[in-house]
Amino acid sequence: MSSSEVKIDVRLLNVSGSIIDNTQGENVEPKFDVNVKLEEVNRNLDEATFNFAIAMNTKPSVVRFELNGIVNVLGKNRTIDKLLETDPETKVPHLLKKIYQRVFVSIFLLSGLMGAPHPPPDLLFTSVKNDTGESSEEVKTEK
Repeated sequence: MSSSEVKIDVRLLNVSGSIIDNTQGENVEPKFDVNVKLEEVNRNLDEATFNFAIAMNTKPSVVRFELNGIVNVLGKNRTIDKLLETDPETKVPHLLKKIYQRVFVSIFLLSGLMGAPHPPPDLLFTSVKNDTGESSEEVKTEK
């Protein structure tokens, strides 16, 4: 799927961060748990609109980030359906990866202003549970 087949417009409505425990120190490299909600709110022949919400918590509990917004996807229905398919390696829909790529800079800047650890840029790309059900980063997706 090339960028000429589809246009994705991500609009953030809310970005927030909260320091939970400032006593952990700056040398802590916490693991991130991610909860994501993606909800289709409108679809026409060549366009779909989705609401999304992303919540990130750290282990140990140091910081929490929350984002929500709207995504407009312009492209043919089959292309939109491909974006909604789950990546077999990461178990994350392709559209969520695209959303995370666009909003990561906002999270990174916010964490810097807060003096808090930031999530990795590839968080949704490597968030796969291994055979034992454990992962260092976990993504929970709701539709």
